[in-house]
Amino acid sequence: MTFDPVAYASAALAGPLLLVLAAFCCLLLPLFFKGLRGVQGMISLGAVLVALAFFRHAPPAQLALFSGALQVSPLSAYLWAFAMGVLALFIALSLARPPAPEGSEGEYYFLAFMAVIGLLVMMAAGDLFTAFIALELLSLPVYALAGIRRSKPGIEAAYKYFMLGAFGSGMTVMGIAVLNALYPSLDFVSLKAAAPADPLALAGFLLVMSGFAFKTALVPFHMWVPDAYEGAPTQVSAFMGAAVKAGGVVLLWRVFSLFDGGPVREIFWWLTVITAVFANLAALGQSGLKRLLAYSSVAHAGYIAVAFFGGTRGWEAVLYYLPVYAMATIGAFGVTLILEKDEKGPKIEDLAGLGRTRPWLAAAMAAFMFSLAGVPPLAGFFAKFYAFSGAVAGGYTSLVVIAVIMSAVSVFYYLRVTVIMYMKPAPAEAAAEPRPTGLAEAVVFLMAAGVLAAGLLSRPLLALAAEAARWF
Repeated sequence: MTFDPVAYASAALAGPLLLVLAAFCCLLLPLFFKGLRGVQGMISLGAVLVALAFFRHAPPAQLALFSGALQVSPLSAYLWAFAMGVLALFIALSLARPPAPEGSEGEYYFLAFMAVIGLLVMMAAGDLFTAFIALELLSLPVYALAGIRRSKPGIEAAYKYFMLGAFGSGMTVMGIAVLNALYPSLDFVSLKAAAPADPLALAGFLLVMSGFAFKTALVPFHMWVPDAYEGAPTQVSAFMGAAVKAGGVVLLWRVFSLFDGGPVREIFWWLTVITAVFANLAALGQSGLKRLLAYSSVAHAGYIAVAFFGGTRGWEAVLYYLPVYAMATIGAFGVTLILEKDEKGPKIEDLAGLGRTRPWLAAAMAAFMFSLAGVPPLAGFFAKFYAFSGAVAGGYTSLVVIAVIMSAVSVFYYLRVTVIMYMKPAPAEAAAEPRPTGLAEAVVFLMAAGVLAAGLLSRPLLALAAEAARWF
């Protein structure tokens, strides 16, 4: 069978174009029909599932589209399928408990689609200009989604996220301006061949990496995370933790991989250490479940950054880590959604007695906590193992020792959630609480099965990630 670039390019672009069509359909439909609450969500979910079908066959070679601005390959197909899967789960949680006010669902799903389209472009960007435009296309809708309820906590979350995100974007564009003055081309292949060593160029790259580190939530660029996760609708918090972080990781890796050594790697080494140490220590004192998951997200950004020092082997580990972490995070936020009574989500103490009142839900939450902690045979253990072993093979043993110690510290606050669920009695009014819709529970149990299956079948999944990583 001959390789037809036009056919593969058309198939690759069909999925994102379908999302654009669905986005405008959800936005404009309420102008012509009333009483459509829930209909936009069903349309959105159907469009995502159809779009996923276009990623069944990845192109057997890399395709450069739009003069190299997009690089479509098995790697982009892998990342796009991941992003679409996260979007489908996000929509399912939104259908279970709509976060948008009456009459705003069209805007809600439109913003979600626009954010994911930006994410798709980020994951296949061939140059820094395209990456930055895609970053803004992802960021601006998420700012609005964080405050979609127009309540005080939501507006505060959106404001803080926007202000700090704008600061990160400013750093990125300043770095790109410096690099644009030094290099004739800003595509990643040319930048790699240029072997940047000029001090001004290093400053430009550090500014770009700082901007991308905001989306990845590396310390000290994490300041927006706790307040944004707590004040935003829980579904949006799950999306930020899984999808937005993944986009930042991909871009950060592309810039980091341009350097084989030197001050950039040394600075990134310290960022990784500070992130792992600070996030885990800060998580120990949290009382709110959403803030705990926020600091957990920051800590895992540090673990993923450890894998960067493993070279090609580390990139394979990252591609395995991203879906594993996303399943545990979305599942944990799904449990939070089921139990929440106000916008800031439940306190950790509110989970008391869950092991008796709702044993299956408690078991799923325990699976997510143990996976995030890295307990075998759950997928989180193998994700950390592959990430850390790659860094050891690269000669960064001291970095891995620090990450392992802090991962052991994290067991305390993850185990605390489980202990409260099973060891503390439920409050007297717990039995009278209304049960949530089954769709959120279905997402939770699907994610719990996913973290178990991804652990038991870690080698085949790692092989799939390794095949995608060959096209980096």
